[in-house]
Amino acid sequence: MTIPRGLKAGFWLATLLLAACARAPVATESEPAAPQKAAQSKPAPTYDAQTLADLLVAEVAAQRDVLPVTMGYYAAEARNTADPEVARQAARLAAYLDDPALAAELGELWLQRDPGNTEAHELLAISHIRLGDSQAAAGHIDALLASNTNQALTSLVVQARGLDQQGSADLITALGSLSERYPKQAPLWYARALSLQMQGDLPAALAATNKALRQDKEHEEALLLKARLMFELGDQDKAFRFLNRLQSRYPGARRVWVTHIRLLLEAGREEQARTQLMRLREEYPSERDMLYSLALFGLDLGHTRAVRPSLAALLEEDYRPNDMHLYLGRLAEDEGRPADAIRHYLAISEGVNALQAQVQAARLMFGQGQHSEARELLASLRDHYPERMPGLFAAEADMLATEGDSEAAMALLNQALAEFPGQFDLIYTRAMVAEKLGNLAQVEADLQRLLELKPDDPVVQNALGYTLADRTNRLDEARALIEAAIAQRPDDPAIMDSMGWVLFRQGHPDQALPYLQQAWAVFPDHEVGAHLGEVLWTLGQRDEARRIWREALEHHPGSDKVLGTVKRVTGEDQP
Repeated sequence: MTIPRGLKAGFWLATLLLAACARAPVATESEPAAPQKAAQSKPAPTYDAQTLADLLVAEVAAQRDVLPVTMGYYAAEARNTADPEVARQAARLAAYLDDPALAAELGELWLQRDPGNTEAHELLAISHIRLGDSQAAAGHIDALLASNTNQALTSLVVQARGLDQQGSADLITALGSLSERYPKQAPLWYARALSLQMQGDLPAALAATNKALRQDKEHEEALLLKARLMFELGDQDKAFRFLNRLQSRYPGARRVWVTHIRLLLEAGREEQARTQLMRLREEYPSERDMLYSLALFGLDLGHTRAVRPSLAALLEEDYRPNDMHLYLGRLAEDEGRPADAIRHYLAISEGVNALQAQVQAARLMFGQGQHSEARELLASLRDHYPERMPGLFAAEADMLATEGDSEAAMALLNQALAEFPGQFDLIYTRAMVAEKLGNLAQVEADLQRLLELKPDDPVVQNALGYTLADRTNRLDEARALIEAAIAQRPDDPAIMDSMGWVLFRQGHPDQALPYLQQAWAVFPDHEVGAHLGEVLWTLGQRDEARRIWREALEHHPGSDKVLGTVKRVTGEDQP
């Protein structure tokens, strides 16, 4: 016997009640409900002239799709008349218009006029969930369960499909609160376990899960939750033994495989995860979307060794080739295999990442000394993407400057600006290249021009402010610019570094220190480390200063900025 399948992993409510619902068939369009005894005829309601007129206006508005007008008239008449049908229509319309407060009010009127109405209890339960009142919702759910437990659970799943994540969590809490009242209902114990897990009470969640399994030993969600809870409680080996038994017991249950692989990846057991991924591919060769999803999950966790074979296999099968080349290129780049990265990036022929991948291939070519090939590629890209020409010129200039050919970068930028005068990115890149060339006048002229184009741009304010703070004695002017930038981006580590540096240059190392420490904590860049170390040294914290400099050199070996600072401040070659 296999575990029921066909359920979306991670969607609580669609899977919560599976076992109970499966045992309570409900009527469908292709399977009509059994005939019922005809209800005793009720006399048609009588309305006064004003009520009839209002209901007529409401119906005309509905036909014209002016539902707010319909809602207004129906709500008024639901309050004024004793007819449960008017209250029903009004409450359902309020729910459709996503007004849970009004739906709850009108639903209560409906229930008063038609006590015990199942649909009214369902609408009220969902409305209270949307309002965040799981206790009120539980009262209506209790009334539903008391009449027909299995059918009620099925209907609630249908009604709850539109809930957001918080609404789903509130409904789970409401259902879980009824587990003691209906102790033989596995779905309610499962709901309780989920609620306890969300609250962080993992031992109690595991106990509730075991109660669900005592009522239904094949409740798939409870089985998978039990493995997850054992894992989260720190008993990983026990969790994996449990999952191995489930795989042996239910070899066709794909979600057991998925849970097993996800937990292996979370635990960092890369080889085992890799083996399971390959087995999954062999067992389910058509389930490539599932394999792709698991590979991306492993990438997010940084377990590239485990998932690389899956990505390569998907590429061999021509599954989403552009995406596969992109991920495999990034992996090759991260692992120090630039030639492989270039090959993958150049193979990306279309899609939103195609241009970015080609530019990155050119950047890697520069790093490999293939300057002429890289420049030919970039020239070709400018021909193919004329609308992106300024950005491509800026990218090439940046690559040239990074490789130490700032003169060629400056010549290219001057050529580009002759063709695209006033183009923001080109001017900014030229300012950065001019800084590398020590041309302070050009740096300032370009940054001032950018502030004319965008007076409140915090990046430009920071760039000019830092340049003035680092290269001139115009410290008050520099500080004003940096303060304007940090007011817009208080958490930007580059601006925090600038703020700390200008304060230090003004003779306030004690005020500078917090800014530099925050910048370093967020962005341990070698330049930030050089600044922080110098401030610590000035404040007499010399051991800490040396520690920061050494750590900066670990991130950026041979940094001229760090080593130059150490030499200037301490007179030594190394921290």
